Amino acid sequence: MSRRHAVLKSLALVAFNAIVASVIIELLLLVMLHVPRLTGTLPRPMRRLVQQVYRHFNRALIQFDPACAQYDAGLTYTLKPGTCTFENLEFRTEVRVNRLGLRDDKAALERPEVIVLGDSHAMGWGVQHEQTFARVLARQSGAKVLNAGISSYGTAREVMLLDRLDVSSLRVLVVQYSDNDLLENRAFRDHGNHLPVTSEREYENVRQYYSRQRSYYPGKYLYRLVMKILRLEQPEPEQLAMEPATPSEEAALFINALAHAGRTPLDRVQVVVLEINEQLEPRRPFIVALDGARRDLANPAFVNRLVAIDLSSRLTRDDFFVLDDHMNERGHQVVGDVLAEALRSRLEGR
Repeated sequence: MSRRHAVLKSLALVAFNAIVASVIIELLLLVMLHVPRLTGTLPRPMRRLVQQVYRHFNRALIQFDPACAQYDAGLTYTLKPGTCTFENLEFRTEVRVNRLGLRDDKAALERPEVIVLGDSHAMGWGVQHEQTFARVLARQSGAKVLNAGISSYGTAREVMLLDRLDVSSLRVLVVQYSDNDLLENRAFRDHGNHLPVTSEREYENVRQYYSRQRSYYPGKYLYRLVMKILRLEQPEPEQLAMEPATPSEEAALFINALAHAGRTPLDRVQVVVLEINEQLEPRRPFIVALDGARRDLANPAFVNRLVAIDLSSRLTRDDFFVLDDHMNERGHQVVGDVLAEALRSRLEGR
């Protein structure tokens, strides 16, 4: 056997083994994605890898689904009035949307006593309407609650949205915070307390990007994972880099958006803030920082009276989906129970 022939044979063997290994890895990823219970038993590093593959290369985003969301010139998008089906690998939900683009019924828009602002966690990503913590709170307290959570909204847009709502009977405003609110809250401050709104054309481009990236082809997950590790893929439109902020800076940005993004007077409203985030360990310091920052007498009086609820000791890993970084039905029940207990005295005197 010639030396050249031996080299070619070795290269062919290496190539064959690489192909076989790639096929095995792709198949394993497919199995782990479609059998989340099995993924939940994996060691943390392997579980995190599968989660990242799902979140970056498979997950549908409701705010870019034309059946469930629509462009809005003031807020970039709202949910689309009517009914749509929103699903991912771990859930399939019916989303009923009222005329203002909120995941709640028509009656909830009229003189609500409690309004819940927030992002996908408050909206009820992955759970049915009656399972959301807003509905749990309504059942536990007997109060009329409006769920105004919209996926991917930061504090600035949440407060801007409040200006569109009936607040004539509002007693309690619940604001659900998540760490990705930082990007929007900082943009709001950096533009002189004015939030730049994405154009309809830009929104449509992003929507098409996420529509394309969900299609599957053989080897997709391994190929895109390698490209991402090597940083050869362009950043996702919804995955913009966030400059880090200290806990006190993050709290200050939140308070600034809460105080200045909207025109609705909150002097007679009890504001309650809670953070929902899959990061349970180590505990994020935002709520503690907010509780300290609110006491600054330079803040409006309603900010001084703000109640910051720490959920870190109440939520566990079992309260979240395996692949998705959102709460399941059990998590919403926990949050609804905590809110009902915290607001019992306030709402009993209505």
